[in-house]
Amino acid sequence: MEEKLSGIVLGGVSFGESDKILNVFTLEKGVISARIKGVKKAGAKLKFASEPFCFAEFIFSVKGEMRTVIGASLIDSFYPLREDVFKYFAGGAILEFVRRFYRENIASEEEFLLTVNALKRLSYGDDDYLVELITFLVKSLRAIGYSLTVSKKCICGCDIEGKTFFDYKTGAFFCEKCNNGVGREINNATLKALLGVMNGENVERENKVRAVKLLEYYITSRTEEKLKSLEELIKIL
Repeated sequence: MEEKLSGIVLGGVSFGESDKILNVFTLEKGVISARIKGVKKAGAKLKFASEPFCFAEFIFSVKGEMRTVIGASLIDSFYPLREDVFKYFAGGAILEFVRRFYRENIASEEEFLLTVNALKRLSYGDDDYLVELITFLVKSLRAIGYSLTVSKKCICGCDIEGKTFFDYKTGAFFCEKCNNGVGREINNATLKALLGVMNGENVERENKVRAVKLLEYYITSRTEEKLKSLEELIKIL
């Protein structure tokens, strides 16, 4: 049986001498695995379809639970990401997030469009790559059930000013009065940066970096998973 799906290659591992096993995030089926043959050979026709960021219409041969790529028509390679090391790592963090946290074999048009549009804006848009990355991570964390309560209001109703605390177990921000003893004190500019980015406001680069670092720490603490591309990006910021 043949199957045609639109998807983005998240990554892959070598299989045998010349094949790969790909992770592909598809519109119709969610995250799937598929074998692609001969792509490590020089001049392989489908080599482009085995590369991360390849957005294509794939044709699969399906036998039982196993899919094999037998054809692909390129939609977008998001090539500009490869020309900027910061955008490349930001894009890599997006792919890694999808691969680790989005559900296998469960379709979500919302999550798929969120990913495609983030990569498009990262590649071709005018916004800062940090803005795109922060926006994607905040929205995606909400989609997988790990929402941050990004609000200038504390649970007591007051504006969070001065000392600010963040609970890495719940994703909640607190004022000093409402801190429950498990929150970690953070720079208030970090919360303001998250709010500013999500509201489309101009935010100083230094504070966007603070926001990215908080998101990385939150993801690691809450999920016990590390995103290597995000770690590498933070090292060079």
